Amino acid sequence: MKILVLSIALMISGCSMIPSFWDDNESWSVAKIRHSVDTLNCSGNYVPQVNALVSDIRFLQLYSESKGSDDLGEMISPMMDTARGLQKMTVNETFCKLKKKQLAKQSAIIADATMERF
Repeated sequence: MKILVLSIALMISGCSMIPSFWDDNESWSVAKIRHSVDTLNCSGNYVPQVNALVSDIRFLQLYSESKGSDDLGEMISPMMDTARGLQKMTVNETFCKLKKKQLAKQSAIIADATMERF
């Protein structure tokens, strides 16, 4: 019985030595970006919303670079290109809706990759 308890204790303590790639800040940032994309209103002047979104994406980009998360950097860069394309375009509701769909897909992929880390 003592051997069983001792081996369980060793197994549990051994698991704590496995490095974790979970990062609360990256997860929060990704969730914030998904929320910003979800609430993007394409009717009217959406430029201030897009400017805030670009700023949020840039924060995640810089944070991930600083942390050394190369996998996220490869996904964030195309999303930044999509957002900046929307930022540079004159106000156009149809164009905005198309870009919003693309941003929603990109942010979902990034969120999936970030949230499934252990």
